[in-house]
Amino acid sequence: MESINNEVKNTENFNNLPLEQLEFVAIDIETTGLNSEWDEIIQIAGMRFKGEEVVNQFVSLVKPKGKVPKFIEHLTHISPQELKTAPPIKEVLKDFCNFIGDSILVGHNIGFDFNFLNQFIVDNGGFPISNMHWDTAEIGRIYLPFTTDHKLSTLVSFFGIELMNAHQADADALATGKLFNALTNYILNHYGYMLNARLMDLAMQANLKSGLYEYIKWIVRQQRSSALSGKKTVPVVNELNNVIEHIAAGSIKSIPEVFAEDGIFASKFPNFEFRSGQMTMAEEVADAFSKQDFLVVEAGTGVGKSFAYLVPAIDFSNRNKSKVIVSTNTKNLQEQLFFKDLPQLKKILPLPFQAVLVKGRENYICERRWQELLQEQTRGITSYDAYGLLNLLVWKEHTNTGDVSENSSFDKNRFGVLWHKICSDRYLCGGRKCPLFQSCYVMKLRKNIETASIVVANHSLLLADAQMDNSTLGEYQYLVIDEAHNLMSAASKNLGFTLSYVDLNSLFNQLVYTSRKYSGGFLSQIIQTLQKSMLTTDQKTHIETLCTKLTGEIDSQRQVITKLFSLAEDHCVEAKSYNKLRIKDINAFEDIYTLLKELSLAFKDIMKDLTALDNVFSTLNSNQVKDLDVLKDNLKGYLSRYMETEEIILQLLNPDLDNYALWIENDPNSERNVPISTFCYAPVEVGEHLNRLLYQNIPCIIFTSATLSIRGSFKFFLNQSGLSLVTEKNVRQSIVESPFDYDKQSLLLIGSFLPEYKDKFFQSQALGCLEQILTTTNVGTMALFTSYKDLDAVYDHLSDTLFHLNRPFFAQGKGVSRNSLLDEFKKSKNAVLLGTSSFWEGVDIQGDSLSLLILYKIPFQVPSEPLVEALIDKLERENKDSFMHLMLPNALLRLRQGFGRLIRSKTDRGVVLIMDSRVSKKKYGIYFKQILPGRCIELKDEQHLISEIGKFFNPLPANI
Repeated sequence: MESINNEVKNTENFNNLPLEQLEFVAIDIETTGLNSEWDEIIQIAGMRFKGEEVVNQFVSLVKPKGKVPKFIEHLTHISPQELKTAPPIKEVLKDFCNFIGDSILVGHNIGFDFNFLNQFIVDNGGFPISNMHWDTAEIGRIYLPFTTDHKLSTLVSFFGIELMNAHQADADALATGKLFNALTNYILNHYGYMLNARLMDLAMQANLKSGLYEYIKWIVRQQRSSALSGKKTVPVVNELNNVIEHIAAGSIKSIPEVFAEDGIFASKFPNFEFRSGQMTMAEEVADAFSKQDFLVVEAGTGVGKSFAYLVPAIDFSNRNKSKVIVSTNTKNLQEQLFFKDLPQLKKILPLPFQAVLVKGRENYICERRWQELLQEQTRGITSYDAYGLLNLLVWKEHTNTGDVSENSSFDKNRFGVLWHKICSDRYLCGGRKCPLFQSCYVMKLRKNIETASIVVANHSLLLADAQMDNSTLGEYQYLVIDEAHNLMSAASKNLGFTLSYVDLNSLFNQLVYTSRKYSGGFLSQIIQTLQKSMLTTDQKTHIETLCTKLTGEIDSQRQVITKLFSLAEDHCVEAKSYNKLRIKDINAFEDIYTLLKELSLAFKDIMKDLTALDNVFSTLNSNQVKDLDVLKDNLKGYLSRYMETEEIILQLLNPDLDNYALWIENDPNSERNVPISTFCYAPVEVGEHLNRLLYQNIPCIIFTSATLSIRGSFKFFLNQSGLSLVTEKNVRQSIVESPFDYDKQSLLLIGSFLPEYKDKFFQSQALGCLEQILTTTNVGTMALFTSYKDLDAVYDHLSDTLFHLNRPFFAQGKGVSRNSLLDEFKKSKNAVLLGTSSFWEGVDIQGDSLSLLILYKIPFQVPSEPLVEALIDKLERENKDSFMHLMLPNALLRLRQGFGRLIRSKTDRGVVLIMDSRVSKKKYGIYFKQILPGRCIELKDEQHLISEIGKFFNPLPANI
C-alpha cells in the first residue's frame, strides 16, 4: 500500500513543476554480469538533482559474495581489493532506499538497474522499489532517432556533456542526470504539442503508464501551460538525404589532370600524397568504360580505389549522359562512399553529377500504409505495435528519405510484424494509381535514379533487382562491383530463400489477424467494406462465405506452422551442430516433411479460394463498392505473395540437393516467444547464376577489391564468380600494387616452434607466448580468431595480466558492440583487442593504435558449415580435391584480408605474428608465405619471438 501511495504522491508533486524546479534522483549500478538471478551488484550511486543542480549524492561500493569477472574489472576499474572492505548489499540497499525516498528516479536503461535492485531487495526481505522511473535511453530512442545509437556515451556526446570514468556508477549517474535535463530541454524546444500528445497516446497504448507515459504527459502539460506565452518550438533540421546534387560547369581533359602530382587533388587536398597506382587504376577503369569491357582490378591497401573508380565513373557519366551503378557488400562502405567520398569529390571536382543512395525496397516506409496504420491507431492496435510506433513517429516526421535504416531507434527484426504492415511492398504497391503517389519515398527515389549519374547500391539489392528485371535500378550498362570478393557469398544468400515461422505468421496475419482485444486483416476489411456497399444480398453472402472459408483455412494452419518450426528447432538443437543443421536426405526428417506436405496441401486450398475471390471481384464495378480498385489491387498482391510462398514450400518438398544446400538454422538471440528456426536454401555454386543475371546483360563491369588474386593469378576468383564462363568478350585483369613499403614498415613472424593447432599442447604454449608478448611490449595490439572458443580462452588467460599492467582490454562478445570496441580501441595507444570473423576485414585503424597484429590460426572455412559442406560434397562428386580447389584458396584470401588490417598508411609500422605453425610445417604453408608482403622470419623458439618483436619496436641506435 505504501508503494502505491508513493507513486500517487509523486505524480501530484511533479505534474505542474517546470524543469528548473523538478526534483529527481539519477541512479546507476555496476554489476558482475547481466543476469539479476545469479550476478551481483558491486556499486550503487544516486545523484539528487533539483533542476540542473546536484543537491545531494549517495555512492557506495558493495562487497560481492563471489568472484568479479576480469572483464568487469577492466570495464569498471574497480579492483577486488577495494571491494573486500566494502559493506554488504543488505546494508547498502537500506541506506540507498532511505536516500531515494519517494523521488522520481532517472536512469539509462533503468529497467536493468530496477531488476537488480529489486531482486536483491526482495531477497533480503524488503519491498520492491515502486518509484516512478524515467529512462533516458528510452526517451533518447523516441526523440533522437538519427544518432548512431543510444548508449550513454553517445547521447552525452551529442549534448556536449563530459563523461569521465565511464562505467563507474557515480560518474554514470551524474552524466545521466545531466543528460535527462539536456534531453528534456531539447524536447521542449524542438518538438511540438501535437506530436507529443500523439506520443503520449501511444505510450498509453503500449502500457508504459508508470514511466514513459507520465514523462511525456508532463512534457505535454509543460507545453500546454506555456502555449499562452506564445513560445514556439524550433523544428529539428535533419540533413540526411539520399541524393547529392553537384552543379558545376567544368570538365576534365584526362584522368592525370585529377590524380597527377600537380593535379586537381594535389591542389585541393591538404597533405596530398601522389599515388601512381591510384592514377593507373583510374586510367584502366576509364578505358574499360570507354571500350565497354569487363575489368578485374585488385587494388592493394592504400591505393585509394574508391576515388580511382568514382572519378572516371563521374567523368564518363558526364561525357556520355549515362548511369553508373556502384555496388558494395557492406552498409559501412556504402555509407562511406555516399556520406564521405562523394561529398569530398563534390568540393573538389569541376564535374557536375547527381549521386543517389539506394537500398532494398523493404527498407522504405510506405506513405499510404503508414497513414492507414495511424488511422487504425484510433480504433486500437496491439500494445507491441504501439511500442514500435513510439520509435518511428519522430523519425517519420523528419525523414527526407523514408529509409528506416537511418533510424537507429527502430529494430526491424524485433518489430518485424509492425514493419511488414507499413513498409513499401511490391505486391501491395498501387504505383501511379496510389492517392499518395506524389509523396511516395520509393517513387521519388526511382525518379532520382532515372536522372542520376552515380547510383550507390549494395550486392543484395543488385542481385534481387536483376531477378526482377531491374525494377528498381532501371536499365544500366555500367557497373562497378566493389568488395567483389564478397559477391559470391552475397549471391548464395540472395539467389536462394529463407522461410521462418515469423514469415508465415506475418503472411497469415496480413489476411486474418485476431487477438483478445483486436481483430483485423484484409479479409476483415473486405467484409466491413461490403456491409456499406451497394452489392446484392447474394453477392455479399457469396463473398463473405469465401472470406469465412479462407479465415478457417488460415487459422487451421497456425498450429501446423507452430509444430513444424518447433520440430525443426528441436532437430537442430539435438544435433548439437552450432545452430545449423544441414538436411542431406529428406527421408531422414520424416516428421518435418509430413507437416510440410500438410502445409503445401493447405496452401493449394488457400490459393484456390483466393483465386475464386479474385474472380468475383473482377465482376464488380466501382459504383457498387467504395475504393474497389484499391481492394482489387491489394487482393492481387496477396494472391501473388501466397503464390510465391507456395513455390518456396514446394521447393522445400522437392529440393535439388546436388546443386543447393538445404539446412535448418536456429536464432539463439531471438527475444520473441515463438519458434526460432528457419529453413535456408541456397545455391552451392553461383557462377552460372551470376553469368545469366549480370554478365550476359551488362556490357561493362568493373570488379575490384584489395584481395582478388592468389600469387598473381585471378583464376580462383574467375572460377568462383563465373567470369570464366564469359566467352563473348575479354575479361581484362590488373593488379595495382600497394604504395606501402612493407619491407620497411612491417615484419611478418611465424610461430614455427609452436605445436600444430590440433595438438593438445598448442593452447597452453600459445597462451604462454601471448602473455610473454604482452608483458614485454606496450603497443596497440589486435588478435584475430576464427572461433569464440579460442577468443574466450585467450581472454580468460590474459585478463589478470592486462589488468595489473593497466592496459585497456577489449573483446568481441563481451557486452559491447563492434563499433564501440573499435572506437574505444582507437582512443588508446596500448590497448589489446580480441576479435573474430567480422574483424578480419573492413577495419581501418591507422597510427599507433594498432602496431601488433596477431593471427591466432589460419582462417580455414568451417567444413561443417552447410554451404561449405555442400560444396565440398559437390567437388568430391566431380573428383576434384576440395582442399586445393576451395579450402586453401579461401584461406589464402582471408589471411590476406586479415594481414591488411595492420598497415593502413605510409607512416604506419607494425608486426604481424601468425601463431599457426602449419605455415612452416605443411607443404601448403609455402603459399601463405608467398602471398604476404614484407620480410618474413620463422621463429625458432619463444626467446627468438620476443627478441624479434623487441628489435622491431625498440631498435638499437645505428652507431652501436
